[in-house]
Amino acid sequence: MKTIHGLCNIKKLHNLGNHLIIDGYSSSKEILADEDFIRNFIRKLVSQVEMTPISKPLIVKYNSKDPHQNGVTGTIILAESNITIHTYPHYNFFCLDLFSCSEFKIDKTIDYLISELKITKYKKKLIKRGFYDEEN
Repeated sequence: MKTIHGLCNIKKLHNLGNHLIIDGYSSSKEILADEDFIRNFIRKLVSQVEMTPISKPLIVKYNSKDPHQNGVTGTIILAESNITIHTYPHYNFFCLDLFSCSEFKIDKTIDYLISELKITKYKKKLIKRGFYDEEN
């Protein structure tokens, strides 16, 4: 395993990025609107990606005058960085951001997300963070 030094001291395992962004649709408005579900989902996701929580999940339910904008936001601070999800139950839509200074198994994580969030369609963006192309 090669270690790349820099702000994050990234351990390069599989030459994939370590900042995963998922925009997706769920078959369940109910789970996207459920604060307890989102809290437990975040806790389980931290374990799934083998990271270290340094805060409790923060869950905020947003109720707007425009019900189309209502949803739940959940976030947790990790020793490796953070996870955040924003849900829009009216549209069965969510946005998830998983940023880590340690790499994690992308395919295994996406399989977990599909199962837990009951994803019917998603778009993935993977960003390499750090200085992968430089030798230090």
